[in-house]
Amino acid sequence: MEELLKDHATLTHKTVQVIERAILNGSMKNGERIVETELAKRLGISKAPVREALKKLEGEGIVELLPRRGYIVKPVTLKSVNDFFEIMFLLEPEAGKVALRKRTETVCKEFDGLIVKMKEALSIEDYDSYTTLNDQFHSFFYQLTENEWIAKINQMLRKQARMLRCLSLYTRDRVKSSIDEHLSIVEAYKKKDAKLLSRMLRFHLEMFQKNILESDFLKQ
Repeated sequence: MEELLKDHATLTHKTVQVIERAILNGSMKNGERIVETELAKRLGISKAPVREALKKLEGEGIVELLPRRGYIVKPVTLKSVNDFFEIMFLLEPEAGKVALRKRTETVCKEFDGLIVKMKEALSIEDYDSYTTLNDQFHSFFYQLTENEWIAKINQMLRKQARMLRCLSLYTRDRVKSSIDEHLSIVEAYKKKDAKLLSRMLRFHLEMFQKNILESDFLKQ
């Protein structure tokens, strides 16, 4: 029985990953209906883990359950974008200031290492790796708060951020400014300047929001 439960949980987890990946790479479009039976058949599994995976993703704001229609990929709208950034403007600059309590040379070197890897990813236009590293960079601030509630909130918000970043405009100018913004954040952290760090984190979020709002995706 225990082994069966373990296998079922693993299958649900893998199904969550498959659906997330399909949404992030554009295989599942904004607002697209997700048919449980078709998805289960395609994955070669029963409907049960698919249903559980969709319930989990609904709780994380990735998919939406509509009456008489079933699940759809949750539409990204102007309101949803602005709602997301409203929360981020409140949370991330404050998390950054709390993270200053754990500032050490080792922590600073870890931030420097992430910056180097991000530059390397962008130099070869590996945006998937850049997105992963960017998540690690921002999540590091939340980890340094050592607050489990902040960490849980961040885990959910990171998924939303990844979805939105897929809509972001990866132009040469944006790539350069993004790296410059991350460098400014690290420098403020190294200086133990809480006000400057908060300001740089907010500015970076504002540029991210601006880039999303300028994308063709929201103009359709």
